[in-house]
Amino acid sequence: MVLEVAFFNIKEGLEADFERSFEEAGAIISQVEGYLSHTMHACIETKGKYMVQVEWETLESHMIGFVESTLFEQFNEKVGHYFKPDVYMEHFKLVQPKKG
Repeated sequence: MVLEVAFFNIKEGLEADFERSFEEAGAIISQVEGYLSHTMHACIETKGKYMVQVEWETLESHMIGFVESTLFEQFNEKVGHYFKPDVYMEHFKLVQPKKG
């Protein structure tokens, strides 16, 4: 499992519209083969800052299956116009503690 973590800063005054549009965008992401789940969190300290976490089966599920697909274009049509240009995204893998 790979966790994609993305930070979006939303243009001022458009936060509620972004949140509504992201519901539809989330439905688009969920169509991708290798998608597992996603959550979105609004920052408490910084108005308009959001963290989106998406669980994928593999890195390729995200970077090829989604980013290189027409679904990515549909996702951007729904929410891309809300973003300030400083989008930040990284991928993480789960590190299991050694037993014994």
